[in-house]
Amino acid sequence: MSDLHRQPIAYDLDCLRKVVADLAPDLLCAEITMESWEREDFSKASLEVREAVAPIIASTDIVLIPVAPTPERYTDFTPVSGWRRRLMRTFDRLLRWGQIQADDVQTVNGPWFGAFCHAVCWLTESLWTTKDRAAWERQNKELVENIVCAVQRDSGRRVLVAIQCQRLHRLMPLLYAHDDLFKIVAYQNL
Repeated sequence: MSDLHRQPIAYDLDCLRKVVADLAPDLLCAEITMESWEREDFSKASLEVREAVAPIIASTDIVLIPVAPTPERYTDFTPVSGWRRRLMRTFDRLLRWGQIQADDVQTVNGPWFGAFCHAVCWLTESLWTTKDRAAWERQNKELVENIVCAVQRDSGRRVLVAIQCQRLHRLMPLLYAHDDLFKIVAYQNL
């Protein structure tokens, strides 16, 4: 949702900062690569990580855990030209419209928006090449492995995972496969 946080919506960067600060997790798994984190280079991280998560981490005792296996983001898989690119831009506009309509953190994390987002993302991913879909799946599996390793390394900690919204419907089934290690709590139940 990076491109929306600068627009006048209720779920803006201040809201995201407040959510993280109020939840005050012990660990925050964020979509940044180990290399970028070690260099303290947040320039390639999402807007949310750069301008909301990183400042909270710097001013609290929350530990940032880099979990992104590569710097590639969802939009990096967009075809460079042709009808697929035009159709993907249409789906992107539809997703942005839905995010603006949802507007607040409760609705964005709710079941209706989740189903809408999943459908739009599925349509978008169906336009990717086989190679890109495989890369996206591999990246999501590696990201889950990194989250699981963080939880195993620091068991008993409260963990918040900050990821691109397009990953959510891919990661949840992979994370639920590890329900013996942790309990996943929906935002509405916090």
